Amino acid sequence: MNVSHIATLTAGHPFREGIKHIDDAETAVVQLKDVDAEKGLDCANLYRVQLTGRKLPDYLRHNDILFVGRGYRIFAVLVDQDLESTVAGSHFFILRVKPDRQDVRPDYLTWYINHKQSQRYFSQHIAGTALPHVNRTVIENLPVVVPPINVQESIVKAHRCRLKEKALLEQLIEKKKQFLDQLLDQTLEQYQEDNA
Repeated sequence: MNVSHIATLTAGHPFREGIKHIDDAETAVVQLKDVDAEKGLDCANLYRVQLTGRKLPDYLRHNDILFVGRGYRIFAVLVDQDLESTVAGSHFFILRVKPDRQDVRPDYLTWYINHKQSQRYFSQHIAGTALPHVNRTVIENLPVVVPPINVQESIVKAHRCRLKEKALLEQLIEKKKQFLDQLLDQTLEQYQEDNA
């Protein structure tokens, strides 16, 4: 089974003249700076924009998947919250699980796209040298393994636990570093006074 059997794929909103922040604009836009393969979507600093042109905005919905298909890191991020009047920038493809595909969880599909098996597939089908990218057809043709829904849920839970554990370990390492830096600074202060 391929992505095209599971989800619809649309391009992000085109911005012809770049994205300029306007404080009181009605529409928010998700850009590359707002997504991370492990931390997901960060909505804290979304730019607000005034949409122009004839294209009606396709606002992001809860459980949409933002696909970053350009650059040296190809990945997907789940829209895991309700967003009001928010579009994805043109660097994204938006995958939306088809309504008749109740057998595929959007969070599982996001995980699967980021999994090493899918990443190998993308690396074999990448185009461009200066700016590597995958095109729409490559994404749509990605083979997807679809286990039963309860197995998908278990995979997603295990993945989330791993990410939480990693974040906690990184915090612990940072706290240890701060403690050791403070201890070593205090040790040096003692000798600086002796050398003065």
